[in-house]
Amino acid sequence: MLAAVFQGPGAIRVEEVEDPRCGELEAVIRVALCGVCGTDRSIFRGEYDVQAPIVLGHEYAGTVVEVGASVVGVEVGDRVAVDPNVVDDVCFYCRRGLSHLCQGLSPLGVARPGGFAELSAVPARYLHRIPATMPFSEACLIEPLACCIRGIDQAAISVDDLVVVSGAGPIGCLLVQLARMGGAATVVSVEPSRARQNFALTAGADVVCTPSEALNVVRELRGGVGADVVIEASGQLAAAAGSFGLVRRGGTVLLFGVYPTAGRIPLSPFQINEDELRIVGSLNNPSTHSRALDLIASRRVNIANVLSDRLSLADLPAAMDRDNFPTASKIAIDLGAEREA
Repeated sequence: MLAAVFQGPGAIRVEEVEDPRCGELEAVIRVALCGVCGTDRSIFRGEYDVQAPIVLGHEYAGTVVEVGASVVGVEVGDRVAVDPNVVDDVCFYCRRGLSHLCQGLSPLGVARPGGFAELSAVPARYLHRIPATMPFSEACLIEPLACCIRGIDQAAISVDDLVVVSGAGPIGCLLVQLARMGGAATVVSVEPSRARQNFALTAGADVVCTPSEALNVVRELRGGVGADVVIEASGQLAAAAGSFGLVRRGGTVLLFGVYPTAGRIPLSPFQINEDELRIVGSLNNPSTHSRALDLIASRRVNIANVLSDRLSLADLPAAMDRDNFPTASKIAIDLGAEREA
């Protein structure tokens, strides 16, 4: 089969590799589409350590072509979306219902071969059947939406809140929609790109502004008081640091973006204590995959404009640099398993 194999920072090679073997509790799927995530780009830049060589890609969907001898609930021919976060079920965190913090976490596309390949072996328990009417172009967005749902859960938005979302890429735009669903009265999108500001407006943002304008915009909306919740989704360290100037006393800062593992920002313990700030992170998608699937299937979340570009596997190295696609929202790699009109 063809696969895009990450060789090390800055190097991905599309090549023929052996077809995956199907384990007793696994299913092999023929991949239809696999989204390009900020985590993939961080790995490519060498900001997020993985053991190379490895097939990246964790936002994917396809059709089951083989099942292991002990698999139940999944059959050949099923159309499925993948939850990539494989856990060990036995560590301290798994035994306490915190499996997303698993000490033995081995995600597909990060620690195990992932979705930038024609075929992928997946533990069957991590497959979610999708409706026959759901195209793969929507199913490959279930994983990123599931992560966003976790973020909104962590942000604990209340009715009538002023929420700032920093970054208006596909993740930022999904967070804008979910913040509105969560009860936010006003959603401000902070984004330097004019094209992406328009994406945010389409997603439902009330106000868009650049990072340099954000402080004045928030103060004007709140009479000098900051935002109730600031969600940093750009993955930029400067934006993460700037979040603490936008939040009100007693407010919440959610650091949602994918940041370099060695990245650091200055924090004032005095401000955190004096303003009684709540600072939270958001990892993966614990028990949110099914919720994301339902939101997409029911059309309660509008994803019509989230996926903007479908590229070939050969185009993946270029897609790892977002500057090559300055007007793109979400990019997905089309493996050709099912051509959709």
